Amino acid sequence: MLNWLRRPDAKELGNEAYKEKNLDEAVLQYTRGLERCQGTAQTEERSKLLANRSAAHAKLGDYDAALADAEEASRLQPDWPKAWARKGKALTCLQRHKAAASSYARGLEAALTLMQTNDERHERELEALRKQAKTASDSYLTLLGETETLKRQLEDYTLMFGERETGGKAKAG
Repeated sequence: MLNWLRRPDAKELGNEAYKEKNLDEAVLQYTRGLERCQGTAQTEERSKLLANRSAAHAKLGDYDAALADAEEASRLQPDWPKAWARKGKALTCLQRHKAAASSYARGLEAALTLMQTNDERHERELEALRKQAKTASDSYLTLLGETETLKRQLEDYTLMFGERETGGKAKAG
């Protein structure tokens, strides 16, 4: 769905065209996005545009173009499973089943590695949160202990000095 508060980029326009089965427009928009997407800083974006254009080419029956885009996407981002899936799809459509199986296997391997990496990162983030929560909890308990100490000191102070201020008798020391 397009965000109407800002001008949509070529990828978003391509995605909308693809969803509406306006595949020629999708290819055009992805191509425009690729023309604007230069340099190594945009490798991930470029890979996504190529993979999306590959899917549009495949739906149009242009399997050679689909394969070319998928190969470039998987070259740019070899750890991205979708790039390998797009390559596998194009190879399947070209009746190159052995190569397709190899691409799907690479995609599966990339997906498993990504899941493991995400699980490890997730575990590290959880451990950091646990440590932060423990520190906050310990600080809170320390503060509660200090509050109780201050309450006792205030009660003692009131017992010791409260009567003098009210005109009562001071305790004998």
